[in-house]
Amino acid sequence: MDRGNGWLTTLTDLSIILFMVTAADLANTEPADGPAAPHTQVVTADQPVAIFRPQPDGASLSEWLAAQQQDARLRLTIMVRYGAGERQAALETGLSLVRQAELAGRSARLIVEEGPQSEVLAVQAYDNDRRTMARNLLGNNHDAIQEDET
Repeated sequence: MDRGNGWLTTLTDLSIILFMVTAADLANTEPADGPAAPHTQVVTADQPVAIFRPQPDGASLSEWLAAQQQDARLRLTIMVRYGAGERQAALETGLSLVRQAELAGRSARLIVEEGPQSEVLAVQAYDNDRRTMARNLLGNNHDAIQEDET
């Protein structure tokens, strides 16, 4: 038995104890900028596959959707931005586009937000939420899968 390496075991034990004490202390502290915000869903989109901007003499959203590829992994997001005093008109425009998408057999996510100027945009993109994409690829029903709240 080599008696010259006993200090390595002691040092390893002390390092593990220090790590455990530090981890336990950090688990019970608040972040420097205050308590954590409540769980919210961040709306994100991956790289757009197709973008639609309504034009006065252009195609309607339902015509545009009919010309697009059909893929269950694609998510349609309608974004309506409005300037000062245009909130109600923006809501009506967004809901009208959602109805057009539904008539074309597509569900849509609607985002209405204030911005520096009015803008209407529909984007088709592959959903970058891996759990949602995996469910869509497997053909599972959203309601049948219980998601963890972490």
